Amino acid sequence: MDSSYDIAPDELEILIVEDSPTQAERLRRLIKSSGYKARVAANGKLALGEIHDYKPHLVLSDIVMPEMNGYELCRAIKADPALRDIPVILVTSLTDPKDIIRGIECGADNFIRKPYAEDYLLNRIGQMLVNQKLRKNSSMEVGIALYLGDQKHFINAERQQILDLLISTYEQAVQVNSELQARERQVIELNMRLAHHAGELETINREIALKNLELAEASRMKSAFIANMSHELRTPLNAIIGFTGALLMKLPGPLTDEQDRQLNTIRSSARHLLSLINDILDVAKIEAGKVTLTLESVHCQQLMGEVGDTLRPLAAQKGLEVFIEMPQQPIILQTDRRALAQIIINLANNAIKFTEKGMVKLALSQRTDDEQALITEFSVTDSGSGIKEEDQAKLFQAFSQLDSTSTRHAEGAGLGLYLSQNLANLLGGSLFFSSDFGKGSTFTLALKCRHAS
Repeated sequence: MDSSYDIAPDELEILIVEDSPTQAERLRRLIKSSGYKARVAANGKLALGEIHDYKPHLVLSDIVMPEMNGYELCRAIKADPALRDIPVILVTSLTDPKDIIRGIECGADNFIRKPYAEDYLLNRIGQMLVNQKLRKNSSMEVGIALYLGDQKHFINAERQQILDLLISTYEQAVQVNSELQARERQVIELNMRLAHHAGELETINREIALKNLELAEASRMKSAFIANMSHELRTPLNAIIGFTGALLMKLPGPLTDEQDRQLNTIRSSARHLLSLINDILDVAKIEAGKVTLTLESVHCQQLMGEVGDTLRPLAAQKGLEVFIEMPQQPIILQTDRRALAQIIINLANNAIKFTEKGMVKLALSQRTDDEQALITEFSVTDSGSGIKEEDQAKLFQAFSQLDSTSTRHAEGAGLGLYLSQNLANLLGGSLFFSSDFGKGSTFTLALKCRHAS
């Protein structure tokens, strides 16, 4: 640049016209950091008053403002002979070609597009201040009428001013194009990454599908193995139980007290082992989806009485009392009798197993839920040791045993509650409990069953 047009920034003052205090302060700090003096006006009307009071060397104005916008302020400055030599830079988004025409029409010297780079803004300010000196050497004006769309515009501005504005617009277009190219490169790179990830996902999906086939085959083989082994084990166990029963009935001849005791131990152990095998087989069937429910009319009071009679001898061995609470009105449900009985027997067996003294209570009741549907509840309450809060989350897990002083020596594979919960789900019901550690627990089966007609 010709040295004759060098400018000392500290001798020049720029008026910032911006209604946003944050943006105004940002611009003021930026301009002062380059050595210029800076003032701020909140809108065009206030700015015009300040310009009349003290003429700045350049006006940097936003377009959208209250009271008087940037176009109106620029037009007012250029219409005043005493002020028209002040360069005006408008800050805009340049989203419409008409913005350029409006800028030329109102006499603007330059555009700065939002968002702007600080270095670019300072460079344009410097160029405008230099061009201000150039314009003083020429007073040639041109008048041009043109149409843009359906609107007529009349341009009356210096050629240098028009050239400056068009150059700034071109520079902004180049900058926007550069930004778009950078975005396009980013999009291409992102698409390549997505394609790579899509290929990885496809590979993972194929591996998952293969693993699912392997798991299905393993599950089938497991179910077949359990079914075969259960059959092979149950046959000799039933024979052991049968022959032991015959010996205890003294059919072959009299027994000594020691022989009687040992045979009872053998029969009890065989029954326990058979119960475990039955539980494992039932779990395998449920997990394989091979359980078939047989719906029939079930008299709930009668079923509860049978369960109580079955378990009283076991409770009596521990000195426990068994109570049954049932309504007088018969409750008859359309459900699977065997599955329902198995759930209640499992719950009652657990209650007896984990209760050292006191009682076990079986209760039958009905209530209506929030949707006014009739719910039948079968509950088993004990006066046992209860369940610690930290142990409650694992109660319904398969092969889970609570490791506490009162329960860790109890017999069982930890399948009772897991099996009961799965059977409850198959019946369309739910199994839940409440427990007070040291005082006892209550387990409840809630069924929303269709009542038998």
